[in-house]
Amino acid sequence: MSVLFATGGPRTGRGGLAAWLAGLSTGGKAAVIAVEVVVVLLVWQLVVGYWGLINPVFFPPPLAIAQGFGEIVANGSLAANAAVSAQAWLTGFTIAVIVGIPVGLLMGASLPVDKVVGPIAWTIYATPAIAYQPLAKAWFGFGIGPVIFLVVISALFPIMLNIAAGMRTTSPSLLRAARVYGGSQLDLYRRVFLPSTVPFLFAGLRQAVVLATIGMVVAELSGSSSGMGALIIKAANTYQTDQAFAAIGVVVCWSVGMTGIVTLIERRVAPWTRKARR
Repeated sequence: MSVLFATGGPRTGRGGLAAWLAGLSTGGKAAVIAVEVVVVLLVWQLVVGYWGLINPVFFPPPLAIAQGFGEIVANGSLAANAAVSAQAWLTGFTIAVIVGIPVGLLMGASLPVDKVVGPIAWTIYATPAIAYQPLAKAWFGFGIGPVIFLVVISALFPIMLNIAAGMRTTSPSLLRAARVYGGSQLDLYRRVFLPSTVPFLFAGLRQAVVLATIGMVVAELSGSSSGMGALIIKAANTYQTDQAFAAIGVVVCWSVGMTGIVTLIERRVAPWTRKARR
């Protein structure tokens, strides 16, 4: 028995467990994650729902959250509010991509542009999105306008700054080799700069997905009558915390799902970026 475990099971020694996890297939990794989720939910249900160590009004157990999810589905509030949030998120994220990619390329390619735009971009990026929320309401009024604005502000700068960093960190040896083989300036951009920037682009997109979701919820938590943030705050204010947690779970699933879509696109567009991480 011990021999079988030693040869076939996961080794927890130096690098053993990490190597075992890295060597799992996609299905194996999914199974490990599923087991972890089930264990966490089971412990959570026992601690709150069975043993009652935490007041379920403030921290409902998983089965109560599932019931709350069924309620917001049945009364139509989930579909109505999710549609509003999805529209605001997709609009704001699309604007951020359309603006962020070319500006980031300009910042990386031109030192004067970087000197002018860089400090402004970093200053805005360093400011918490919630600080812009009162201004967004003053500029765009109530409704979907402030939500779109905060999504744009949250998603724009990770994309822009990551692309600029990718352009600036292109290997000098690759540039020299391209010039030796007679590459023109256009060839340098097409065959060296842009391919080396692709991993930075997708890293920025993944960050932007998460930050855009945070910006969306922040905008909807105050001053918005619709959207997932409004649904969360309404449920929490009426102590329907099971519905609030269910709505939070939907937002988390959206963020994780959109991050997964970005990763799938990266695997199709730039498969070499994934192979380099193995």
